[in-house]
Amino acid sequence: MTNHNAVERLRAAVLEVVTENPYEEPTVAIICAAAALSRSEFHQHASSPMQLLSEALADDLLTEIESLSPSGDTEVRARLALEHIKRWFEVYRGPFRQELMAMLRQTLAPALQSMNEREIHDRAASLPAGIDVDDESEVAFIAAYIAGGSMAAIERWIESPEPDVDSGIKLLRAASPSFWVW
Repeated sequence: MTNHNAVERLRAAVLEVVTENPYEEPTVAIICAAAALSRSEFHQHASSPMQLLSEALADDLLTEIESLSPSGDTEVRARLALEHIKRWFEVYRGPFRQELMAMLRQTLAPALQSMNEREIHDRAASLPAGIDVDDESEVAFIAAYIAGGSMAAIERWIESPEPDVDSGIKLLRAASPSFWVW
């Protein structure tokens, strides 16, 4: 079995396990049984069940977003993200929410920053005066700021009693920098 195949089986297994019981933290033993892999194979590819879960959720979300064209519509990307969260809402809101969100910040924020950097380069003409798109540190700063705000908004949205995708889109649009064209 290839490393990629084992990782894919583990990610599919952890998502299956949390789908069946979103209020119990997945264990190595349960994930291994669902993936038909040994504990040693688990530990070759993951440091913990929560790390595996955060990577599986991030991969699920990023695969959807990256399937869009490079200059994909901002609203479509945001809607995909919020629909992903709503689909996995019980898991995100579960008893291990804080640990999961901390791990997702480590996994997802850099990916969002990278996407934002590409968007900033694509939108160079709409940036405020004084921002130099040829200065990678300026681009990285702005992209990190937007990614950090996106992560904070996601965390807050998860706390909503009944998160509504359309309301989330409305708030994201209102809170976005003026140059972040919707």
